[in-house]
Amino acid sequence: MLVGKKKEPSVSQEIKTLISAGTIFEGNITVPEGITRIDGKVVGNINGNGCIVIGESGSVKGDISVESLIVYGEISGNIKARSVELKNGSKVMGNLEVSELYVEKGAFYNGECRMVEGFKVSP
Repeated sequence: MLVGKKKEPSVSQEIKTLISAGTIFEGNITVPEGITRIDGKVVGNINGNGCIVIGESGSVKGDISVESLIVYGEISGNIKARSVELKNGSKVMGNLEVSELYVEKGAFYNGECRMVEGFKVSP
């Protein structure tokens, strides 16, 4: 676990995809490079090379395999990512396979964590 200040995604990066609050999406999602923000509910697996931001009102029930993940909301499923940030108030139930893990005070995590070097997103 790394301790210290972590930079948010660069402001120069724009949100490529938004699943807004109140939206329920059922099915698997492949995300592009860039940022995908989820403020609604996703039931299905998420894969891709980008950054996923799960907003405070967002939730995912399914496995996630992405380059980086920032969680303010809830996830129920296994996560594979180079970098994972669990923010204050987030709730994650599932196993983690990561190269970098940042956990803020007030985040809830229940599962096993495996740290790996040289992480690559699987297709």
